[in-house]
Amino acid sequence: MIRGVILALSLIAAPAAATAASGPWQAQGGAVDPARLAAAKRTIDVMMPPAQRKAMFEAMLNPMLANLQQAILSRPDIRTALDADPEAKATLDAFLAAQQQKTIALLQAELPAMFAIMERAYARRFTVAQLDEITAFFNTPTGRLYMDESMKMPADPELLGWQRDLMQRSMADSQKDLEQLQADLTGKSKK
Repeated sequence: MIRGVILALSLIAAPAAATAASGPWQAQGGAVDPARLAAAKRTIDVMMPPAQRKAMFEAMLNPMLANLQQAILSRPDIRTALDADPEAKATLDAFLAAQQQKTIALLQAELPAMFAIMERAYARRFTVAQLDEITAFFNTPTGRLYMDESMKMPADPELLGWQRDLMQRSMADSQKDLEQLQADLTGKSKK
C-alpha cells in the first residue's frame, strides 16, 4: 500500500524534478521583429502587470495543487495506508506541503523566462497594430475584468471538481497499468 502512496506522490514531485533536470531553456522560434516584440511586451504588461504576476500565478496554482493533493489523498489505497499508520499522515502532509512550496518557488523563479517567451510568441503571431488593439481592450474595464476573473477560473468549484475526478480516474488507470506492467515484467523475468 505504501508503494501506491509513493507512486501517487511521484505525480506531484515529477513536474518540478523534470523541469529542474532539463536545465536552462534555450530560446527557439527564430528572430522577432523588435517593434512587434516591444508591442507584445506592452500588451503582456497590461494583461498581467509585472508587480502582480507572482501573486496572480500563486492564486492560480494553489487551488490546482491543492486539488491534486486531494485527489491523491482520496485514493482508497492511500486512505487505507494512512489509516493504518497515523505517523504516515504527518509525514505525507509535510511532504505535500514541501512539494507545493518547491513547485511554486520553481515557477516563481521561472516567471521572467516564461514572460520573455510569451512576448516572443505574441510578437510572432500578431502585428504591432493587432497588439495595440489587444492592449487597448485590456485597458478597458471589461478587459481588466476579464484578466482578473480569468486568473480566478482555476479555483472555480465546478472546474476543480471536474479536474479532481479526472485525476482520480487517471491515477486509478495508471495504478492498474503499472500492476499489469509489473506482472508482465515478473512473468518475463521468470522465463
